[in-house]
Amino acid sequence: MEFIWINQFKRECTFTSSMQFLMKQFLDLEILIGREQYWFLIVINKRSMKKILIYSFLIFSIFPIGKIEAQVTAGEGFEATAFLPAGWQAIGGGGPGAPTWSRRTTANAGTTPACKPFGGSAMARFSARGAAAGATQTLVSPVIDLSKRGTANSYISLYVFRDTNYNTGDSVSVWFNTARNLTGAKRLGGIMRYAKKTYPDSVTHGWYKYSFAIPASFTGTTNYFAIQATARGGASGGNIFIDSVTWDAYPTYCEGKPDAGKLTASTYYICGAIGPSTITLSNNTASTGMSLKYQLSSDSSTFTTNAWTANVNNANFSAAIGKYRYIRAIVTCSRSSESDTSNCIRIWIDNTATAPVITVTPANAILCAGATTGVQLIASGAETYSWTPTTGLSSNTGDTIYALPSASTFYTVSGIDDKGCTGQRNVGVQIQNGPNVNLTATDTMVCDGDSVQLTASVAAGGGPPQTYTYLWSNGSTKNTTFATASGASSSYQVSVKNTAGCETIKTKTIYGTLKPKSAGSFSVVSGRKVNFKFTGNNAANVYWNFSDGNESFQQTTTYTFSADGTFKVMLVANNPPCKSDTMYFDVKVTSVPSGIRTQVLEGIKMMPNPASEQLTITFKGTEKALEVSVFDAMGREVYTVNYGTVIGSQGIVIPVANLTTGLYQIKLKTQGGLTAMGMQVLH
Repeated sequence: MEFIWINQFKRECTFTSSMQFLMKQFLDLEILIGREQYWFLIVINKRSMKKILIYSFLIFSIFPIGKIEAQVTAGEGFEATAFLPAGWQAIGGGGPGAPTWSRRTTANAGTTPACKPFGGSAMARFSARGAAAGATQTLVSPVIDLSKRGTANSYISLYVFRDTNYNTGDSVSVWFNTARNLTGAKRLGGIMRYAKKTYPDSVTHGWYKYSFAIPASFTGTTNYFAIQATARGGASGGNIFIDSVTWDAYPTYCEGKPDAGKLTASTYYICGAIGPSTITLSNNTASTGMSLKYQLSSDSSTFTTNAWTANVNNANFSAAIGKYRYIRAIVTCSRSSESDTSNCIRIWIDNTATAPVITVTPANAILCAGATTGVQLIASGAETYSWTPTTGLSSNTGDTIYALPSASTFYTVSGIDDKGCTGQRNVGVQIQNGPNVNLTATDTMVCDGDSVQLTASVAAGGGPPQTYTYLWSNGSTKNTTFATASGASSSYQVSVKNTAGCETIKTKTIYGTLKPKSAGSFSVVSGRKVNFKFTGNNAANVYWNFSDGNESFQQTTTYTFSADGTFKVMLVANNPPCKSDTMYFDVKVTSVPSGIRTQVLEGIKMMPNPASEQLTITFKGTEKALEVSVFDAMGREVYTVNYGTVIGSQGIVIPVANLTTGLYQIKLKTQGGLTAMGMQVLH
């Protein structure tokens, strides 16, 4: 291709460009005062010799204005075999199995979907097919100078291949920022790969051009746009293709003689036969149209051009070429063809010196996870010291520092001796966790006052064998101890430390249960019917055994024995896990008496029976002398009274309120003989 600027006066400027896309070059055009000039940009295809008019504008000048500041449109078609293209960078992605941007041709574009470049022979592909949903990688452009933009519009354009094969949400987003990252970047818009999604529009299968206006707030010399691709479909997704990316710039061009600035070195003394130094050029003219080259010399008079082209360069300098190395920088403005040379610096390579041997105590250190005090590191062997990285350090200079990193970290200490030679030593600070302890108990619910065994076990881990120390809250120093239940609950704690002194603390709670106490009482209701009552404590449940084959689990129960006699009744109080407490009663029962056993008195009656307050006895006739006696079940006389004349229909009254519940015998003695009766007292 050949590009020609030409006006109506047949003045023309011819140039060629190796770029895939048109760049509207900056031109030094001579403007005629007071005359209108029409300028045209014509592209000539050298094969077909076909001419295409692609740009025109009108200039009218009253005063001589000398030069025109033109918009520059740059482009990238990914034609160069190297990827990333010159000046581009990638952010994120790139790990094993992660989706990435890459250069592709028709031959290696793949079939998911099948795609041919929009223009030229190559394009860029993002491998979204099979990538994890949400995985991204971002292409960041070369720097864009908008310093002469003013109020002019500026755009970013790209072609995106949108297919109808895979209906997943794989997409491209375009961002703009003043730095090579997405932090604080302005999102300009996005395009979804699937053509039928209305994002930003719904189209048919093929290539489509999308343009985005650069916000007017961006007018500085350092700007970048970013093309962020995101996989959404996993194994069902499709790869994303872009091509023919263009962008507008409004650069500030150099003029006249530039300023070469100042050249400095990170060190001017190389200790030994070879050593590094960083060369930095600062405060030099850096506008568009500037070129920079470095020259090196071993004698300060004969210089050769070096391959460096950046303001900051790292290099190793060797004594093999000479004991001294002289360096200078030359900056040139292509527009004015004027140059300036910086100051010349000299680096001394002292191949007779040796670097100091730096030692650090300890050589490597262990810091327990969660520590609040750093480990002390002491360097020796030099005069001054500096430490990197600074993460977790109490200071980055000095021979003694304290390191408290949050993760295992390798530090490098650089020591400089009295000659200026530098030696280095690495020291690692390893963050180590406490032992992995499992605390077990033979039981956690025991009877108050009883003991269980506690055992602290350390799980095996990687690394060398460890020696562990144990300390229990009861003072024991073995891995096992006995815990005694006291009250409702008791907590026991063990501290286990490994060889490095890193500690793990575990706690086990033992719950105590009160011992049951068996106690009870009984009372005869009548005859063989007896009331039983549990009066003990701390019993979860009770058990009665009446020794005649019957039992009860109620705390209060009434039981009727099947026969007369004395029975050994067992009462058991239970409160697991404590042992049961048992007691026994001897209970004697007899059938309720039938009443009168022998009868002398005619028509004798006794009521009530059983009695609780008093008992009345009546009979027929009259007795002149009557002796009344009451005997308990043991045959003891508990009541007696003598009467004179007793009218039988009025009867006699026997008080029983003061007698205990039980069976009694009443004897009535008259002149005619003895009458005996049975009585039951029941309260």
